[in-house]
Amino acid sequence: MVDSPVVHFDETGMGVNGKREWLHVASTEILTCYAAHPKRGHEATEAMGILPDFQGMAVHDFWKPYFKYDCRHALCNAHHLRELTGILEQDKQEWPRNMIDLLLEIKKAVDERRATSDKLDPVQIKGFEERYDQVIENGMAENPPPTRLLTPERNNGGQVSRRQPGRRGRKKQSKAKNLLDRLNEHRQKALGVVTN
Repeated sequence: MVDSPVVHFDETGMGVNGKREWLHVASTEILTCYAAHPKRGHEATEAMGILPDFQGMAVHDFWKPYFKYDCRHALCNAHHLRELTGILEQDKQEWPRNMIDLLLEIKKAVDERRATSDKLDPVQIKGFEERYDQVIENGMAENPPPTRLLTPERNNGGQVSRRQPGRRGRKKQSKAKNLLDRLNEHRQKALGVVTN
């Protein structure tokens, strides 16, 4: 499996002898490796023994410990579709439906080309990328960055500073905004299926 060009990685919680452990999974089209471990993070991935020597494309759900490994990374659009569906159902925004439709159209085009061992046409790729960017732009318009509610407060020097009472840092973003930021900042990883 370490020599495979593409491997999908995931993890989920499970009970083992009444305790919470983590089931780590690595899979290709023909092989699946399962490994139970008491930890979810880097230690468990090391113990599984695939990612430390893997040089292909790791497809995963943006879980940060995966990015510690020196291989190419692509984001799993099955995970994106699940998140987009949740946002669509909860927030009733327009952009998640458009992104779902686009990702499914891209998958269909890639699957059709894979059957003939051809890559997508560069014009088709450019069209998908432009539509992707437009959906992100529309989503950003529906989900502006959160604003902080600030109140005046005097510091030790007598100067007035403005900060949110009892809170540090930024106001928490919505799930929709977090997903938009990820899809925007990691555009090439989310569209990796188009060019590979």
